[in-house]
Amino acid sequence: MRRHPANKIMEDFYHPTLERHGAEAVPKILGLTASPVVRSNKQELLKIESNLDAVCKTPRTHRSELMTHTHRPYLQQILFTPVLLDDLQAGSRTLKALVNAWTSMRLEDDPYIKKLRKSPLDGRALQKVLESGKTYCNDQLKRFATRSLHIFEELGEWAADYFIYASVEQLKTRADNSVDSMGWTDEEKAYLLDIVSKLPTPNLDLTPSDPDRIPISPKFRSLLEFLDTKGEPNFSGLVFAKQRATVSVMEKLLSIHPVTKHRFRCASFVGWSGGGSKDVLGELLDARMQRDTLSEFRTGQKNLIIATDVLEEGIDISACSVVVCYDKPPNLKSFVQRRGRARHRQSTYAIMFSTDDESSALSKWEDLEQAMIKAYEDDERRLREAWALEAINEEVVERLEVPSTGAVLTADTAVAHLNHFCAVLPRQPYASNEPEFSYEKDDADLLRGTVTLPSCVHPEVRRIQGQRWWQTERAARKEAAFQAYKRLYEFGLLSDHLLPFKRNLELKETDHVNLPALVEVSEQYDPWVDWACSWSSPDVHQTQIAIKHNGDSHMCIRLTSPTSLPPIEPMTLFWDSETTYTLAFDKPKRMKGIAADSIENMRLATALYLQAASSRQLRPEQDFVTLFGPDLSDLELAEWLKKHAGDEPALEVYSRKDFPTIMGIVRDRLRYNEPMVFKRWVVSGQDDTPIVELECDAFPKRRNLLHRQTLAAKQLDTEIPDISSKIRLILAENCTIDKLPYAETIFGRFISVILDRLEATLVATRLCETILRDLEFSSIRHVITAITAPSAQSLTNYQRYEFLGDSVLKFTVSCQLFFQHPNWHEGYLSEGRDEIVQNSRLARAALDAGLDAFIMNKTFTPRKWTAPLISEKISLTPKQRTISTKVLADVVEALIGASYIDGGFAAAHACIHRFLPEVNLEHIDRTTTTAPSTPEGTTNHTLNDDHLMTHIGYTFTHKSLLVESLTHPSCQFDTTTQSYQRLEFLGDAVLDMAIMSTLLSHPHEIPQGQMTKIKHAVVNANLLAFFCMEFALVEKRSTVQINPSGTASLNPSSIDHKLELWRFMRYQGAHLQTARDAALARHASLRKNIIHGLQHSPSYPWKYLSQLNADKFFSDIIESILGAIFIDSHGNLAECEKFLERLGLLWYLRRILKDGVDVMHPRNIAQQMAKGEIRFEVVRVVNGDGTAGTAGGEDDGATYRCAVTMAGVEGVAVLVERCLTSEEAEITAAERAVEILVGRGCSL
Repeated sequence: MRRHPANKIMEDFYHPTLERHGAEAVPKILGLTASPVVRSNKQELLKIESNLDAVCKTPRTHRSELMTHTHRPYLQQILFTPVLLDDLQAGSRTLKALVNAWTSMRLEDDPYIKKLRKSPLDGRALQKVLESGKTYCNDQLKRFATRSLHIFEELGEWAADYFIYASVEQLKTRADNSVDSMGWTDEEKAYLLDIVSKLPTPNLDLTPSDPDRIPISPKFRSLLEFLDTKGEPNFSGLVFAKQRATVSVMEKLLSIHPVTKHRFRCASFVGWSGGGSKDVLGELLDARMQRDTLSEFRTGQKNLIIATDVLEEGIDISACSVVVCYDKPPNLKSFVQRRGRARHRQSTYAIMFSTDDESSALSKWEDLEQAMIKAYEDDERRLREAWALEAINEEVVERLEVPSTGAVLTADTAVAHLNHFCAVLPRQPYASNEPEFSYEKDDADLLRGTVTLPSCVHPEVRRIQGQRWWQTERAARKEAAFQAYKRLYEFGLLSDHLLPFKRNLELKETDHVNLPALVEVSEQYDPWVDWACSWSSPDVHQTQIAIKHNGDSHMCIRLTSPTSLPPIEPMTLFWDSETTYTLAFDKPKRMKGIAADSIENMRLATALYLQAASSRQLRPEQDFVTLFGPDLSDLELAEWLKKHAGDEPALEVYSRKDFPTIMGIVRDRLRYNEPMVFKRWVVSGQDDTPIVELECDAFPKRRNLLHRQTLAAKQLDTEIPDISSKIRLILAENCTIDKLPYAETIFGRFISVILDRLEATLVATRLCETILRDLEFSSIRHVITAITAPSAQSLTNYQRYEFLGDSVLKFTVSCQLFFQHPNWHEGYLSEGRDEIVQNSRLARAALDAGLDAFIMNKTFTPRKWTAPLISEKISLTPKQRTISTKVLADVVEALIGASYIDGGFAAAHACIHRFLPEVNLEHIDRTTTTAPSTPEGTTNHTLNDDHLMTHIGYTFTHKSLLVESLTHPSCQFDTTTQSYQRLEFLGDAVLDMAIMSTLLSHPHEIPQGQMTKIKHAVVNANLLAFFCMEFALVEKRSTVQINPSGTASLNPSSIDHKLELWRFMRYQGAHLQTARDAALARHASLRKNIIHGLQHSPSYPWKYLSQLNADKFFSDIIESILGAIFIDSHGNLAECEKFLERLGLLWYLRRILKDGVDVMHPRNIAQQMAKGEIRFEVVRVVNGDGTAGTAGGEDDGATYRCAVTMAGVEGVAVLVERCLTSEEAEITAAERAVEILVGRGCSL
């Protein structure tokens, strides 16, 4: 109807399309409603049919079935005599004293007035308070007196006395709470306590046996008389009362009254809302007290609930046999809904009426109920004036159009748009994301609207006031919503489509297409192709290689190349378990005009080395890309070749009696010239016919000499480890011996290793000269590591650097988005970061830059290796290879990590900018966004105390940042301070970097897998929450003391008091407080075990921390404080680390590293011990009945059960039940499974 969004769609789109293009161009309409007519007006029905282009019909199929199963309750009237003025005057002396205390309060004695008079800057505020007479203490006492009077009228003298007594005792208890979320001061506590402590103590009998000793009101007596007739065994009833205070006291009165205490099991329920005001007096009900009320009522543990109208609808409770309205229903809607709770057969629906109430006839309600639509009209009669006013068609002419997209915002659509914007904001437990509208009136009774958005929205646009005054709330609401939504757009929180940013569209800094898991990329860059082409130049470069055997000089080799070699780090080659060779490379020297025959001799020398160490015949081509030879002149090299090329029969060598040290490799012609190492001559037989044999060892088969012998078996070329030599005797007549001495022969095995490392260096150098030319790495070793994939099975791979680069990238992007978009809430920041750092974006960046050609993922297999040839490389055709997008992304992150290690943050930022041009933190002005949006001094809070900053270990320049870091999203009373979500977003990245810095500073290099486990353990939310609960400020504070005379006073204390960090968190809502207190109770019971685990245990206390199950806000405030320190200190990570040091987190991290604390998750331990043949199944169990439930809150009493099955054990090996969380269930079950596996002899 009218301007309903659905009707606007019909008016603006459906009907115009129907007129232009006919019925085929529009969809068919089906509308469902319980009652299409509200005012019983036929014209209204016709209007709906016209709007929807449809015909209204009533279904008939199930109407008779509905009437058969509907049980109408018996409607009963309960009359009572009202309380007279004389009864009030003759009533409770405590109540009269309370009313007198309130009416006689002197404003000048109020602590708030005294505080304002002391400050010359608060003159305006003082004048305003003096004119209104409203102070916190005055309002509290006024509401307390008003409620007490109401309790007296409704329930009687005993109830009023109990209410006053219980409220005062509660206030005394709450006064000991050092930090209160409502912000009342110690002086206000003392002032209120001084007043209420002087009230006479009532003479209350809490266990009466005589009904006459409990003075009650006539109204409550009538209720007792009615209930006395309803004591059947299966009784279940509801009593509806108007005020929360009445509910709490009535429940107490029914529970102790002799007439009802043995017949009814009572409970109270007022819902989960804390109400609009935060009262310290008279709010007796706690959310924890009603936590199990509904479930106990369903199971029959409770059979009578006293409730407010919150139980009228929306909450599932069992059908009742009796429903009593202690106050007359306010309207027909309440009458019908309350009646619907009495669904038992022969149930009773009773309404209490005063004897002087002219509208007490039940026939009036019955008449209304028989004709629903007509009854609605009667019910609306009392609001007819208001409806008539709201029916005024005030045209709110507001319009915003975005020319680039054509998007239009009007006042009619603004409320819906605003609701949608709030609905997609980051959701937080215990906080509402709905916009709140309020209205103010001027002298002419005109209205102006104000809308307040959730606290995660920037304070500058969080509270927006309408610009005009209106006759109706509807118009004021529309205009305020329009102004708010317009400001959101102008503030950069909406797209040009006038909608919240979408992750896949507007939050992207650059457009890119998601890549598949595997992509076709360029073949690995081959530097030998460039070298092969470079041989056309007449000049060459020679590099001397000094080789040491077990530290002693052995020989020198000359490497000849067509271009200059980049610096190559020394290599250590492991010949066997006892023999190592160290290769050191000198600076290359340029040699001009090398003769062709010299080049040819170098090729012959290279071939000689390669052939000497192999049993296979080399290819005939000898145009090697790299040349090796002894460190000799050209003439000496020619002589050397003549002397050492080829072989000779073993008998000739024997006849010359050559020294074994100058002998070469022995080859058995009967065994395909298998190479062997000469040991000694063995001669047998007669002198005239001696039999000459050679005793030989097998030539080592290990070829990948870069790895230690114990690792050789793990190589893909399945090399055989060098075990004890096998001695063989071979007839000399069947053997030949190479002329090249054995000491020089072994160099042939070095060539493949040298060229493999040289190739990696050349690839990395080329990368630095092209894509990374602006980064200027000081050590090429970091680049080699960063571009080497684990599949290459090289000495190093990128995993460790990638782990570091991931943290640096996350930190850098988080900082950029935080400073670049001070208007963005945490949801936009998180989504924006995810878009930038996701693997598909990084992989696309790698492909765009051409990085794919420099990723080394080929495994070095010396057994299949052949020396690169010029002719082969020149004719090489470029190919493609398949590589995963994750590897592409990992290499980008590894290069970022390498840059950070090589040159710190500046180098890392330059590397990030090279691949992600949109990330340029160095060029963002961070000074303008360092200060918070909250003006200094506008937040009056205990956080302004310097003691907290002293304990944190950092003094804030902008104290409002500290206030913001401790403001929970549920905190709605301070519209000038944003919630901590933005700071928590930044602090999460800061925490990562602080942990990473500590890991990197460890003297021993930690493998990537272990670093991942350690980081996961240290940033565990439950561990952070535990440190938050432990972090306490010790101070001496004043206490409120009740003197013997009944007065209250502030006394300084010499006792140290702990003020925990969590107490400073600003929040609202009973739900959060209930959850907080439950977590603190678990902390108290687990504290000793967790502390022992952190200080002494050889393993991480996974189980105890999972049982802690702390709410996220405990860990959030740790991260938000980190973010606040980082901003206020202009990005000084050292200040953040100081806070983590005081917190104890870095201490525990160092203990993990020093003592080798096992941080592996119990589930992973069990899976490794069981070789993967183990299965965990976690089920959520509701109400202990063994049924799996859906996700819900703790109020449903859900627990978790974990069943473990493993190979070799029939059925369920381990069953753990009644755990608070799924994590606790899984960890507990895993630990028991490990015990079983250990008993079976399994190990990691």
